[in-house]
Amino acid sequence: MSRVLVTASLIVKNEERFLGDCLSSLKGVADETVVVDTGSTDRTREIAREAGARVHEFPWNGDFSAARNRALDLSTGEWILYIDADERVRGGSAQNLRAQLSSPAHLGYEVLLHPRPNFSPYLVLRLFRNYPSIRFRGVIHENMWPAVEEYRAQHGGLIGESDLVLDHEGYEDDPETKHDRNLPLLLAGVKENPYRVYSWCHLASIYRDRKQTELAKEAFEKGLGVARMHPISAPDYIMPYLGVIEIAVNNNEDADDLLAEAFGRFPDNPQLVWWKARSLLNKGEFAEAIGWFERLVVRGKNKDYDYRLSCDLRLFDQFAFEGIANCYFRLGRYAESRRNYELASGYAPEKLEYRVKQSLCYRLETNTAQSASL
Repeated sequence: MSRVLVTASLIVKNEERFLGDCLSSLKGVADETVVVDTGSTDRTREIAREAGARVHEFPWNGDFSAARNRALDLSTGEWILYIDADERVRGGSAQNLRAQLSSPAHLGYEVLLHPRPNFSPYLVLRLFRNYPSIRFRGVIHENMWPAVEEYRAQHGGLIGESDLVLDHEGYEDDPETKHDRNLPLLLAGVKENPYRVYSWCHLASIYRDRKQTELAKEAFEKGLGVARMHPISAPDYIMPYLGVIEIAVNNNEDADDLLAEAFGRFPDNPQLVWWKARSLLNKGEFAEAIGWFERLVVRGKNKDYDYRLSCDLRLFDQFAFEGIANCYFRLGRYAESRRNYELASGYAPEKLEYRVKQSLCYRLETNTAQSASL
């Protein structure tokens, strides 16, 4: 029997729209593909079988980890590639995969995931050794990191960065169906385990999407309380800081103390730079705000992102130039304002607002020059 080095492990339900492309991207990457179906009513199972996957059924019980772990139990590979149906392995990124997986010192590898168009990629643990003790935990936002860390504490093992790149295709649909599914799971999850920051922040994001701002703020603050309990910062501990700061700045409330605290823990996070600039703009400190917006432009040119957390790439160009333009306008420096609205418009030519503001700046610039010459 030939060696099974990599098993691609998936759980699916009604994924006929995405699954075929996902499985095609796994050719030459995975030696085996295990698909656990949790109740599809479309052609998902047929598509998986046609692609050569081993297909098993698992009745949905409201627990994502249970389904994931069933897929792991059925996997025979030495390594697991955990992937979703709406993700793809980017072509060419797996060329060195087998050489990397030959390292006896490594227990797992993070891969670079592009979560949606126009968002920065981030690193996520998706490759790990197929050991019985490494299993997912949590009814939602299932996570194998606790099991990985327990294994490392007893046996050691490195976590490296793989060259593998994944692209996620499925976030652009109407989120309400997922919100309806996830909300009761999250409420149950935070009741069962109130110390998971990510769950509080996902709950808050659902409330925010539904314009339930007070509930969103309350959930973010619960997550912030948990994050503050830990002196060592996990990547997702920045999320409640960002959530509470965003609500405060958008409501024109003071966020200085929380921004300072967040920068103390996450000095390189670009989203904090954005909210610092926005806060300064709100307070009328336009010259200082310009400097913070310009930091984002420089970081964007250098692709100096925070690879632990994805963010909107427009922060580094369109939105930053718009912020600079707004500041210069408020300072009465209309020529600089117009130039920055032009730069912002170059990234969003469909946005009429920028062209209107360019025209306004030009008229004010001209009037100012004429008045000065009198």
